[in-house]
Amino acid sequence: MYAGKSTSMQKGMSLVEVIIAAAVIVLVFGGLMASFQLMVALIGKSKAESGALALANERLEYIRSLPYNDVGTVGGIPSGNLAQNASTTLNGVVYFERVLIEYVDAEDDGTGADDENGIVADYKRVKVEYSWDDKGETDSLSLISNIVPEGIETTEGGGTLRVNVFDATVQPVSGAEVRLYNDSGTTTIDTIRYTNVDGVALFSGAPASAGYEITVTADNFSTDGTYSATAGNPSPSPPHVAVLESQVSTMNFQIDALSSLALRTIGIPVTESFTDTFTDASGVSAVSNTVVSGGAVILSGAPAYVSSGSVQSIAVTPSTFSSWETFSFTTDTPENTALSVQLYSSDGVSAYTLVSDSDLPGNSTGFATGTVAISTLDPLTHPSLALGATLTSSHASSTPRLLDWEITYTVSEPPIGNVPLNFTSSKTIGTDSGGAPVYKYQATHTTDAGGDADIANFEWDVYTVALGTGLYDIAEACAGIPYILQPGANETLTLTLAPASAHSLRVRAENVDGAPIPGVTVELARPDFNDSKSTSACGQVFFNELTTSDDYQLVLSAAGYNSETIPALEIDGATTEVIVLTAQ
Repeated sequence: MYAGKSTSMQKGMSLVEVIIAAAVIVLVFGGLMASFQLMVALIGKSKAESGALALANERLEYIRSLPYNDVGTVGGIPSGNLAQNASTTLNGVVYFERVLIEYVDAEDDGTGADDENGIVADYKRVKVEYSWDDKGETDSLSLISNIVPEGIETTEGGGTLRVNVFDATVQPVSGAEVRLYNDSGTTTIDTIRYTNVDGVALFSGAPASAGYEITVTADNFSTDGTYSATAGNPSPSPPHVAVLESQVSTMNFQIDALSSLALRTIGIPVTESFTDTFTDASGVSAVSNTVVSGGAVILSGAPAYVSSGSVQSIAVTPSTFSSWETFSFTTDTPENTALSVQLYSSDGVSAYTLVSDSDLPGNSTGFATGTVAISTLDPLTHPSLALGATLTSSHASSTPRLLDWEITYTVSEPPIGNVPLNFTSSKTIGTDSGGAPVYKYQATHTTDAGGDADIANFEWDVYTVALGTGLYDIAEACAGIPYILQPGANETLTLTLAPASAHSLRVRAENVDGAPIPGVTVELARPDFNDSKSTSACGQVFFNELTTSDDYQLVLSAAGYNSETIPALEIDGATTEVIVLTAQ
């Protein structure tokens, strides 16, 4: 018998091994669970689609079994007893049914006015669609079938209504919703079509009748349509339309994306400026081949001037301000010389760089004359500005001269609150009993105590804006009045107000393209009266406390433009003049 030492060993799992084993189990079973859930979801989706397909096939077969003249929907064209919208439940899934039946004008015998027999309701097209909710998302399935009459087509379907839908630029709008409604006949018509890629919705086979109401819209778009005669609008335009037997009636409508408009009413802004008339070099930060001499910057080397040089102003960095306004300069450029000015910017940390053309068009090549508006520059992006000029000469005895330059900016814009503003559209929907236009939009919007108001879902148009209070006059409307609101825009209209006076004049100077011209000298004079002002970055000036008279003379002049004179201007009440200046 072997005698020796006996030992027993017990082996267990460490904590690390337990954690690793648990992680492996979680990964394995987690993957199995995810796969199982995906499989269940796919099975559920497939089951729902199969149910929708079965319902659609059953519904379509039923419609095919109907006599041709009975194939139609309640309130639809063609009319029948089938519901346009319904719901049903199958295998626990709720399905929403939509049936669309429409006449088709086949190309075989010509379409529209070119149809050989004048009958455009050649056959019927049926679309059945089933949609259902799939975990918060909508799934759908549809089937389409053509149903042809046993004999040739007839005029029993009535006539055809063609609706053309355009946007603000008269381009076709596809997918627009066109609703047709008429309750004046034995059967009420209430049906919807959607425009095709050409912006056209056809209602073929509409029963011959007057009084068809049309409403056209799209998601986040304005609405257009026909109008009923009312006491306030006895002569609507366009009125409801008639459909004639075997004829095509065509209607055109315009819709486009809705906009939003922010309103601001403020008092006369507080402005400041940096101005250098070059009496010394204190306003200059850098020169190259130029000197400050005799109240001007000139090329160095007199009497034989160098061919080119440059100068840059000191930085203009307002401690507090709301917006930049303009920069301007005065030059003297004899023959064989040239001078251009550019704008530079710094974020306060980096060196000054040229403001890009995307922020200030034309800055890369420089400006030779006039006043330049810079109110569109973002003060946060451009907190500090400087001017730079390049001087050149092709004749040693001649030099261009920079006589002065200036940068202006707005320090503050005091708000004026609780101001009612009356908006009137240019679009009309008819005339009243006296022949006056009935406007599509007329409403009053009042700014809050801070001078702000917002108009959401606003239709593109040209709006007249008038103050609904006699306390103020409009001293400046930078965007111009009437105000042009573009489709799909998010815009701001700022009105600068002054205390009301019995007689005033607001002048807007613009070029042939309608853009405002800043820095225009506007002189208003009559016997014993003379006043002169320069247009702002918005191209406007305002004269108030005037007397009513028809013998005012208005003179506008600006570098690079031909002067304009109105010799006998009548001022009576709040007067506005828009003057177009042509370039020299």
